[in-house]
Amino acid sequence: MTVLALNLHAGFACRHSGACCTAGWPIPVEAAAADAVRAHAIVPAAALSTDGQLPEWAAAVLVPLPGGDCPAFDRSGGSLCTIQKRLGHGGLPASCRHFPRVALLEPDATRVTLSHFCPTAAWMLFRTDVAGLDIVPDAAGIADRREYEGFDARRTVPPFLRPGVAMDAVTCRLWEQHVVGALDSAGEAPEDMLAGLAFTTDEMRGWKPRHGSLEAHGRTALAAEAASHRPGGRWSMTLPSAERLFLLAAASVPSGLARPHVPDGAEAGDRAWVRPRWTAYARPLGRYLAARSFAAWCAYLGGGLRTQVAMLAIALAVVRIEAVRGAVQASRPLDETLLHAAIRSADLLLCHLSDAPGLVKGLAGVEQGPTSAFLAAMGLEAAG
Repeated sequence: MTVLALNLHAGFACRHSGACCTAGWPIPVEAAAADAVRAHAIVPAAALSTDGQLPEWAAAVLVPLPGGDCPAFDRSGGSLCTIQKRLGHGGLPASCRHFPRVALLEPDATRVTLSHFCPTAAWMLFRTDVAGLDIVPDAAGIADRREYEGFDARRTVPPFLRPGVAMDAVTCRLWEQHVVGALDSAGEAPEDMLAGLAFTTDEMRGWKPRHGSLEAHGRTALAAEAASHRPGGRWSMTLPSAERLFLLAAASVPSGLARPHVPDGAEAGDRAWVRPRWTAYARPLGRYLAARSFAAWCAYLGGGLRTQVAMLAIALAVVRIEAVRGAVQASRPLDETLLHAAIRSADLLLCHLSDAPGLVKGLAGVEQGPTSAFLAAMGLEAAG
């Protein structure tokens, strides 16, 4: 099976930051891995718990220590995993073997993106050695795995164009490539990129059988968008709009888990420290959105292309609020370090805490109404 990834993520390798090992996550462990850990006495017996309700495929859970560390994390020994040192990579629980990879298994290929909660993955968004985004096969660090677990769409219908209308495989690939390219536009603010995608989305979803094939219609719509040269600086997302979208994501976090909140002093912090610097980081922000669009499970969970684009607006809003949080706490303007931290926090929420099906279900309304309503739902306003 072909494995596809963004060229931006090529060369990924763990740098042993310990972020995933100290996040305070209970780690489900399969029966074979649990038996091996017990047989080699790698962690204290109490650390491998069988109490409570376990995932159906797990035989135990590695319970984090009070400070959040995994009991197998060897902080003083180079921030390495004791299980991995003793049993090798194959001896790790499945969730540890795959992190930070997020996989979408489709009939033609397995698509893999990364969770940027991983600090190494997040810094890859700031790479200067990648001139333009592309979708590539056999990416080092991505395609050298023997197994991929994720959303399995190999035996389901393709994503929907609009409610009740499925796309064909070729049009899906045309759309995928277009979105990645549109979110890597030099000189455009991320809000402008999203607005451009919104207009193209509605051109695409306006297809009717009398227009001929969906593929031909899609090619025409995408060619027209490429030739339109929409002027930059036309769209903005107000802080209240960003807060509304952020709270949609936060509300999707299941009960029992901590839900993030909008920070105090957000308006003043955004006005003084984030908004003036926001467009200076259009390139990494656009690439973050491209990474969230690629291998996105919401393509199959939602009712159409509008839902996919609305999810990107939520991702941008979450980064904005997290950037405000970081700037307020640090009392300084947005910079690469603060944006890196904001992106990590955004993917903590979107990739690890949020209930994706629930969040997508809450966006069903965006598939109805005129383009103006769609733009408003995404929190986008025409700049004066």
